[in-house]
Amino acid sequence: MRREADVFACLTDAVVAPGGGLPPLAETDAVAFLARYLAASPRRNRAGFRALLLALEVGPLALGFGARLRRLAPAARLAYLQRLERSPAAPLAEMLEALAKLSYYGDEGVMAAVGYDPAAVVERGRRLRREEGRW
Repeated sequence: MRREADVFACLTDAVVAPGGGLPPLAETDAVAFLARYLAASPRRNRAGFRALLLALEVGPLALGFGARLRRLAPAARLAYLQRLERSPAAPLAEMLEALAKLSYYGDEGVMAAVGYDPAAVVERGRRLRREEGRW
């Protein structure tokens, strides 16, 4: 699981490129999200997702980038992902990137950094239901 977590961390870091006041990946629960996600997934889905992450790891070698994903420089990682987006593997690459974004931007610290307060949203919904008799 450690290798898959490292691959997911490289993917997430490349996709979201934290900076500009956003916390670095290591200060979020983005990678821990992967463990929770896999634990909640059916066994077959877990195996498939792990295989997909391993394919993502070795893909740069097959495409001439000269190293595995985890050994590439950040700019080369991004170039590799962009190349995948223009390939027949685009739907899989887009799914992985979406999951990486969800894992990062779903972190409470990241949400706070971008000005989103989930507790306030929930409270607003409760208030509207009470005031307007919704549901």
